Amino acid sequence: MRVVTVCRVDTAVTKSALMDILVLRLIHIVSGIFWVGAAITMFLFLQPTAEATAPEGQRFMLHLLRNRRFSEVVLGSALLTVGAGAILFWVDSNGLQLTWMSRPPGLGFTIGALAALVAVVLFMFIGYPTGRRLIAIGSRLEAERRPPSADEQQTLARSQALVKRVGMTVVVLLAVAAVAMATARYWVLVL
Repeated sequence: MRVVTVCRVDTAVTKSALMDILVLRLIHIVSGIFWVGAAITMFLFLQPTAEATAPEGQRFMLHLLRNRRFSEVVLGSALLTVGAGAILFWVDSNGLQLTWMSRPPGLGFTIGALAALVAVVLFMFIGYPTGRRLIAIGSRLEAERRPPSADEQQTLARSQALVKRVGMTVVVLLAVAAVAMATARYWVLVL
């Protein structure tokens, strides 16, 4: 039986640094899995179903977003993913060295990082606030036990269309990020 040494740890500082990287990778991967899965589930399954089964579906979505705080949990997961990923990227690229980022593995991680960054910015600054606006109107209508006025109906329709467009864009960006990062180490074989 042949034993291969993958890495040798000589000092406590190095062991600590490796443990930090391991913890960051776990946070990045686990929270990223949740973020991607939640986005796909929301925009490919839940939202279309809620739209097709209105008004019951709208009540379901209101409960999911307001009472279960789905958007806040997903946003937290997205921020954990991007935060841990940014630190890992900084470490792997040795402080954003262009030579690393332009080589096949670095290029894969760079493309994945940029796609995820655009996705989180879209969600944080467009999708999330628009969703909060929908929740506020839905909560008001529920409390007053009335249908939406013509003005509220227009606002709801515009906001729902925007959330749908942003959501599908985020799903595509997250798919690009996931594929690029999952395969980046192997890009050297094809590039």
